[in-house]
Amino acid sequence: MDTALLGVVCGAAGTVAGAAVAYFGPLQLERRRERREREVRTEDRAAADIARYVNARTAADQWLDLLRRAYQAALENRLDLARFDDDVVRSSDELRLRLTELAHLGLIESNTNPAFIAFRRTAVEIRRLAADGDRADSDDRGSEVLRSLEACAAERTDWARCVLRRLSARTGLDLSF
Repeated sequence: MDTALLGVVCGAAGTVAGAAVAYFGPLQLERRRERREREVRTEDRAAADIARYVNARTAADQWLDLLRRAYQAALENRLDLARFDDDVVRSSDELRLRLTELAHLGLIESNTNPAFIAFRRTAVEIRRLAADGDRADSDDRGSEVLRSLEACAAERTDWARCVLRRLSARTGLDLSF
């Protein structure tokens, strides 16, 4: 009788243990799978945020490059003002779009930041320099435009660092340069 009772208890314990493994095993696997998927989504979101920053930085760099080339052409009296105006509008629109994407993520306050404003101001100054042509004060104006270009580069760098700090906090990655 003791042996029969022992067999029943062992059988019941085995059944309970088997049921527990059958229930909790897949549950643990499901939790691991969900955790991995959550990590992948987080990594994908971080990669998308970084790509948006890179796109905005590229748009800013392209506009700054356009301004530098236009400044040189204006000094040499060979700047095509109509083409320059079109290029400035295209660069401005592209950067505004990219800044809006960053603002939507909460990485910047708005799309009117100091770098954007400095780029627009410098574009106007370069246009004035080119329109003045060979006037006597064009050397002074050229120096002013050169200082504006340097200010643009400094503003762009400050802006990039600020966005990278916020992006680092958002993603948990060290993105400083």
